[in-house]
Amino acid sequence: MKKYLKRTAIVITTLIAILCSNRVFALSDIKDTGDAFLSQGSSASSPITVQEAWDELLPIAQILLAIASVVLVIAYMYLGIQYMITDPQGKADIKQKLIGLVIATVIIYGGVGIFTIIINLFNSIFA
Repeated sequence: MKKYLKRTAIVITTLIAILCSNRVFALSDIKDTGDAFLSQGSSASSPITVQEAWDELLPIAQILLAIASVVLVIAYMYLGIQYMITDPQGKADIKQKLIGLVIATVIIYGGVGIFTIIINLFNSIFA
C-alpha cells in the first residue's frame, strides 16, 4: 500500500511539474525596468575619467596606508618590548610572531609597490 501511495505521489508531482506553465508573468516587467535603467546609464552626459577616479581614490589609499604604517610601528614596538623583557622560551614565541609581522609588512608595502608599478605601466601604455 505504501508503495502504491508513493508511486501515485511521484506520478502526480511529475504531471503537475510538466503540465504547469513555467512562464513568469512578472518577467516582462522586470526586463522593462532593467532596460530603462540601462538606457538611463548609457545616456549619461559624460563618463568618469581616469583622472577623476584617481583624484577620488588616492586620498583613501593614502589614509589606509598611513593607518597600516601606524599599526605596523605599534606592533613592532610592542613585540620589541616583549622580546626584551621575556625569558628565552618566550623569545622563541615572539620570534614566530615577528616573522608573521615581517610577512605582513612585505605584503602591505609590496602591494603598494606592485600597484604603483602597474598604474605607471598602464599610464605609459595608454597615454
